[in-house]
Amino acid sequence: MFDKFRSSTSANRTDNAVVVIGLGRFGGSLAMELMSRGTDVMGIDISDSIVQSFNGKLTSVVRADATDEDVLRQLGVDEFERSVVGIGSDIQASILVTSRLLKFQCPEVWAKAITAPHAEILEQLGVHHVVNPERDMGVRTAHLIQGHILDFVPIDQGFAMVRCTAPASVQQRPMDLLDVRQRYGVAIVAVCRPGGTWEPTEPGTMLYDDDQILVTGPTDQAERFSSMG
Repeated sequence: MFDKFRSSTSANRTDNAVVVIGLGRFGGSLAMELMSRGTDVMGIDISDSIVQSFNGKLTSVVRADATDEDVLRQLGVDEFERSVVGIGSDIQASILVTSRLLKFQCPEVWAKAITAPHAEILEQLGVHHVVNPERDMGVRTAHLIQGHILDFVPIDQGFAMVRCTAPASVQQRPMDLLDVRQRYGVAIVAVCRPGGTWEPTEPGTMLYDDDQILVTGPTDQAERFSSMG
């Protein structure tokens, strides 16, 4: 059943697939999105009803206790290049499963955290990517509520990308004459015309009243720029 995920040799890992352990709201939606993008996904969950709900939707799905190292090895999880721990309701299980994956020396481990202490423990274990969906959504929503931002994506501490309408001060002049970086401390990296698609900005690009733009820069400056309306 799981031969698709097995490497041709023990020295090679499964590099075109992802194992998702915990198929709740976060793990399940992530697994389905990966599948829609052409990535093979092995899903693992301890709940029989959840496993049944994903039957036929993922490359393979199995009911198993992922805290058991022998079970993970039997399933070939130790051969995956990328793994995601989506367990949220049981912090102890999350930490134990994550430690198994790190023991396997999986090159890319992503793990969901539900509290700040949970995230701290995962980081101390050496998890490559700690995801806190509830915290991140709260931060994003706060920025959307406060201003004229249409969307907000934190890139790193103190740096973000925002989607907003083009302020009047940058309209109807070529980008190379605006000196946006010097004047506002941000960069306009893409534009979407009404009814069109997103395109990178170029030196000769001109913006108009109904355009939406993507702006990157220090969070405070990007927000200040978007509020110029």
